[in-house]
Amino acid sequence: MTILKGLFRMIWSLLKTAQTLLFGTLAFFLILALLTAPFSSSTPEIPEGGALVANLSGFLVEEKTATDPFTFITQEGPPPEVLITDVTDALSQAASDDRINLLVLDLNRFNGGMMPHLQIIADAIAEFRTAGKKVIALSDNYSQSDLLLAVEADEVLMNPEGAAIIEGFSAYRTYFSSLLKKFDVTIHLFRVGQYKSATEPYIRDSMSDEDKLSRMSYLSPWWETYTHRIENRRDLPTGTVNRTLEDVNAQLAESGSNLGQFALDQGLVDRLVTRNEAREYLISLVGAEEKRPRKYRGIDFESYLAANPVELPDAEDTIAVITGTGAITDGFAEAGGIGSLSFIKRIEQALDNHSVKAIVVRVNSGGGSKTASELIRDSLTRAQEQGIPVVASFGAVAASGGYWMSASADKIVAHPTSITGSIGIFAMIPTFEKVLNEYGVFEDGVATTELANGASLVRGISPTYSQMIQQTIESGYDQFLSVVADGRGMTVEAVDDIAQGRIWTGQKAQEIGLVDELGGLDLAITIAAELAELEDYKTWRVEPEVSKKQQFIKAITTKINAAIPPRQQPLDRYWRALNAELDFLTELNDPFHAYVLCEACPNPWDLRIKR
Repeated sequence: MTILKGLFRMIWSLLKTAQTLLFGTLAFFLILALLTAPFSSSTPEIPEGGALVANLSGFLVEEKTATDPFTFITQEGPPPEVLITDVTDALSQAASDDRINLLVLDLNRFNGGMMPHLQIIADAIAEFRTAGKKVIALSDNYSQSDLLLAVEADEVLMNPEGAAIIEGFSAYRTYFSSLLKKFDVTIHLFRVGQYKSATEPYIRDSMSDEDKLSRMSYLSPWWETYTHRIENRRDLPTGTVNRTLEDVNAQLAESGSNLGQFALDQGLVDRLVTRNEAREYLISLVGAEEKRPRKYRGIDFESYLAANPVELPDAEDTIAVITGTGAITDGFAEAGGIGSLSFIKRIEQALDNHSVKAIVVRVNSGGGSKTASELIRDSLTRAQEQGIPVVASFGAVAASGGYWMSASADKIVAHPTSITGSIGIFAMIPTFEKVLNEYGVFEDGVATTELANGASLVRGISPTYSQMIQQTIESGYDQFLSVVADGRGMTVEAVDDIAQGRIWTGQKAQEIGLVDELGGLDLAITIAAELAELEDYKTWRVEPEVSKKQQFIKAITTKINAAIPPRQQPLDRYWRALNAELDFLTELNDPFHAYVLCEACPNPWDLRIKR
């Protein structure tokens, strides 16, 4: 016993030491940041005749994920994310800025994005070019996501040792049914919707035909959009990309089995240059820095925004823009998640501002809690009851719970390649009575009714409790149909015909009545202004409330990242993908275990879609 106590004391001591070191380190960097702040330049200097450097380092997002201290320290920085509005605002302002003569699209650290988000950036680059300014893309290698942006440039430069290979899109899942059976884990499944595939990994060992159909319903349009854009911008005959993939090894052999030469021969890049050659070329275009003659004159897009912030118009009326990104959960959630209470708080914050005459909800979510989705939708309807028009703007994914919360909006706007629909519902509860009983673990007791403690990990689920859950799920599906029918002016039967958990692209959703208009956030804001009969107005992004902890972390990370950019290890993306999946599962907290979740929708961290 003495040895055991000593062991626990040692473990506790190590934990306390780790905690002290953790927060001591954070405090040190915060103090250092605060001390050095007065000596740093308040605003970066924009070089006359220089380049705007779009050094996209991370994954495209519409709302950055809150970073906790443990993630920051263990992963050497916050998850790499690029805020889409930062990029588009910088490009828009630089296009008319006489101090900027060139755009350098540096994609060496770009981690990709969902198709609609990639198109937003690609369109912004194309718009920049219309100002008559040159765009140069450079990278050692080009992924599929990289190429969709790079082809908008006047010149695409790549390292001779690099590669620019288009592979196509795919969507695969890992299945655990046989594993769970070997360990005698019982899966209690309750669902409504022929195409609702969220629980398939736990009850099957392969993808169902319905799930395959759902996934191909967006993969095929995405692929068509992707190949068309590549071929159009690179002046390649229609069908070139597919023909190349059909005979890729033979064509690679014709290029001497050299991937760099292959990219050049296929017309995907313009020149193969080393990093030194690329730097000298850029210096010849915009000149060299006075203090560092080996660097070309330029300013990164984030520093440019800091030196040249977006000016809001002087207008009395306001359109509030509220962005919701991530899993929909009950309660509060920090940035990167949609908590029912925190999101409703932002809606109320907008309503408390008497200058707000319309609300635009920008949705990027595959759903989550059914209860939370309904609470958010109901809160938006209360705004409508006060005479405030509500317009829903769909980002990359606005499906299942993401659609539920938006269904009652006055207008719904989606990108042609947005993913939406997935009108279905499910519940899943695992129990372990078989394996525990086998190893001698049992549970017994008394209850006043059969329903009391009707669900137990050790005893399983009673028939009465099981029947109650199934009735709840069926009722939830009927409620989902009614919500959509009321919001879209359709019959319940018509909604059921396009529901059953099936997903649709924005373009198809418009054809079947789930979406009103095709376009981006700007169109949604314009429509909101029309509904509110506004001519002069400004937009206000209602940001999530930042906790003191997040202010603390941001103060540190901003300074550290400015001096030392986060290093990306080869396996970082895979590790973060796994963490994202685990975090998402732990966030599912509906009080009645009822979820409106689109598992068939692409995960932002799905490398096969992204890269």
